[in-house]
Amino acid sequence: MWFAQAESQFILANVTKDSTKYHHIVAKVDQTVICHIADLVAQPPENDKYKAVKERLIARFALSPEARMERLLGSADLGDLRPTHLLSKMQELATGLNIGDAMLKMLFLQRMPAQIRTILSISDSAVDKLAEMADKMTEFPQTSAVSSTSSHTSTDQLEQLEQKLEVLSTEFRRLRANPNQKRSRSASRSRTPSMGGELCWYHKKYGNAAERCKQPCSFNVSKN
Repeated sequence: MWFAQAESQFILANVTKDSTKYHHIVAKVDQTVICHIADLVAQPPENDKYKAVKERLIARFALSPEARMERLLGSADLGDLRPTHLLSKMQELATGLNIGDAMLKMLFLQRMPAQIRTILSISDSAVDKLAEMADKMTEFPQTSAVSSTSSHTSTDQLEQLEQKLEVLSTEFRRLRANPNQKRSRSASRSRTPSMGGELCWYHKKYGNAAERCKQPCSFNVSKN
């Protein structure tokens, strides 16, 4: 890619001479790189100087097909990259390798977070489109936060329900152990000033404090 950029500059500047391209490249590479072409700098070839420098540097720095395959299968991880950036990196590594679109798609999906992979795996879209979709998903991490909040809410509700069931179970066991207790409480609540006959609901519940009365009611009759 570095040489592709240089050659674009040559075209824009209308540079066609081999020696001009050669000297341009030699002038641009830094000290850590120029040592790899020291012999070509000290004694340039008569012809194709630029081609000799280009082929030497590509041979020294380009990854072998085996190394690119190893990186593609193992070390090309998402990390802090955007999904589209990861895909570009993977596509660059796959250049010249016998990697089909289906294989590249599978390798890409394997490197996505589980929640994103689950959604993307049901799509038949091309891998480029899937990467764009994954970009949008990673831009909204609050989705996972909402899911987490919902999970906590459900857990809290479940705990409250369990506490209520425990209270009811305790009460049920207490009543079974003392079967006369409920009956005695009910009887005590029903003791109101009865004058014979049936009391209305208000006097049954409130006795002398009742402010209303519904006929027929023996309490009201006796009061009269």
